[in-house]
Amino acid sequence: MIKLTIFLCSLYMGTCLSPHTFEDKYSDNFSCMLDGYQRSYDKMVKLGAEEVNKYGLYLRFVCQQQPQTVEPETKSKGSPV
Repeated sequence: MIKLTIFLCSLYMGTCLSPHTFEDKYSDNFSCMLDGYQRSYDKMVKLGAEEVNKYGLYLRFVCQQQPQTVEPETKSKGSPV
């Protein structure tokens, strides 16, 4: 399972806001990367040229493999069958 995390950063301030990890799960890196580019594009359009230029905003993203969680085995009570 792969998850997409996007960072909104300011070139002029030299900082990034807290990263945002989406709940979507991707089966492969390719589909995560395509969605990362699309979401970054959509966010830039939403922010607009004035804000982006005023604060030197840019987006970066990463697609990361998430550790698989394994359900703990429940021990049955009594004698094994």
